[in-house]
Amino acid sequence: EAEEKAAKPDLFEVLPENWEAVRLFERCCHQWRYKGLDEVMGLDVTAITSVLSLSQLSPEQQLERLDQVQLIEYGALLVMKNSPKER
Repeated sequence: EAEEKAAKPDLFEVLPENWEAVRLFERCCHQWRYKGLDEVMGLDVTAITSVLSLSQLSPEQQLERLDQVQLIEYGALLVMKNSPKER
């Protein structure tokens, strides 16, 4: 039963106003910063702003999108830090 649950991805609803932030997070989700070998610190903000610079968003919209991604990052960090480590 545990293997079956692990094989199924978690599904969740994304509100339309958050969709672009989720897409940006997905584009940057391999850009984590680590402390040591296994302690995740957070996303590399330079990578996020680099991807944002390619968008046609105004500077104010880019800051708003960055704020949204950082909220997603916070939630992801909570999940990662509370999940058992696979070794």
